[in-house]
Amino acid sequence: MKKTFIGFVVASAAFSQTPRAPQPPMKALHPLDESYLNWPVTPENKAYTSIDGQHLKGYVEEQAAISRRYRDKGHQFWGRIIGTEADNENAQWMMAKMKAAGLTDVHQQLFDLPPQWMPQSWSVVASAGERTLKLDSAQPTHRSVGTGPEALNLEAVDVAFASSADLANRDLRGKAVFFYSTDFFSRHVTVNDGAFKKIEDLGASAIFVTLMIPGDMKMQFYPVNSKVPTFALSYKDGLAMRDLIGAARGGTAPHVKVAMDVKMVPDEKTSTVWGTLPGATDETVIVTAHRDGWFEGANDNGTGVATMLGLAEYFAKIPQAQRKRTIIFLGTSGHHDGTAESGTWLSQHKEIFAKTALLINCEHTAATQLVQGNQIITKSNWASTLTWYVGGSKKLEEITMKGYSAFGVPTQEIPARSPAGEIGRIYMNSPAIQLIDTGLYWHSDYETPDIIPAPALANVTRAYAKIITDIGAVDLKDLQRPAGGY
Repeated sequence: MKKTFIGFVVASAAFSQTPRAPQPPMKALHPLDESYLNWPVTPENKAYTSIDGQHLKGYVEEQAAISRRYRDKGHQFWGRIIGTEADNENAQWMMAKMKAAGLTDVHQQLFDLPPQWMPQSWSVVASAGERTLKLDSAQPTHRSVGTGPEALNLEAVDVAFASSADLANRDLRGKAVFFYSTDFFSRHVTVNDGAFKKIEDLGASAIFVTLMIPGDMKMQFYPVNSKVPTFALSYKDGLAMRDLIGAARGGTAPHVKVAMDVKMVPDEKTSTVWGTLPGATDETVIVTAHRDGWFEGANDNGTGVATMLGLAEYFAKIPQAQRKRTIIFLGTSGHHDGTAESGTWLSQHKEIFAKTALLINCEHTAATQLVQGNQIITKSNWASTLTWYVGGSKKLEEITMKGYSAFGVPTQEIPARSPAGEIGRIYMNSPAIQLIDTGLYWHSDYETPDIIPAPALANVTRAYAKIITDIGAVDLKDLQRPAGGY
């Protein structure tokens, strides 16, 4: 009894102590770039080590700098946006890299663009009593309508996760409606089972979505088809707004002032950038990478472009007689605005693929594995796991899987049924492969070169180079997908 009583007293005293102050996070012992794991290369694959990850990461940084220059000229909606001077700078930059690598017939294929959605400026400010909250992370969903010349001043309401239960019996007419989502990897209209439409159907005058990804990032959604001004918010701003609404319950509701000036800009142009490495035959391998990107676009699609240029440089050093097939490199455009000029043109010219042994789409090829927990995001020292697609013969599948295994490319267990991304319109025209990452920082201003691991960028590029080399020993007919195959 005595032991039990003493133990109880001691435990009670311990529990009654003042809680410890939060501890500062531990610091990394080494810079992340120095701690990334490197995959060992076997002797038979040593030739591919000439593909250097740090060199390729330099291309990612150069593309990010193009985006920042455009931003620093005063553009609130920024990145390598098609039809803009950043788009043209990127095209000129890519052509210079192709020429430096030794490609031939390097040129632009220009396209006239339909009027482009270009938000000129926007602001979102909430207020409750004497408190004002500026929502600096607010980013309009692509093609969102503006507010017109007069700002909207709307009562703010919170509908939690916008489930059927959350929306039951809610009158949202004329309200600024805030909801939250744990669909971390979505930047789409489908988030929370079509929440945007449900909220709009209940009469909302403005809509705000918060993806519950820790941080204060700005994130760009694709079009969500709403007819009212619609924005994404960061975790930080979303929770602050939730608290503001919660604190006002039973009193005067918070209001949100929303202003957004949107223009549809006509007479813009974009382009596909072409470059060629002639081979020993007229059969082809086509390598694509879309040029455009939101914000710095380090992974989407700075890494893909870097991978494509790395392949161009590698194969340019191999004598033409030893390259069985001509390799065509395409820097495509129109990916993010939804009109996809490059992909549409290619889908209309199937003759381009008549003798194509392989189509490789270089898209989001390397990013740091990010781990979410305890309201923080932690970077790891290895690459994120990639979604992958292979469409062709069993022989192509075997060569592809061996290529990824040779360089430790992390992939999901099961391949995708069809490739997401740039080749969605054209992948059935020839045998095709792709790796792609869409991590937590996808389409956000956190997607910077800092999250791009040079070793992983090298590994994917080396794997693609090995695949191109290994299919050189296989006849075209033996690479093609069987009838009815994916």
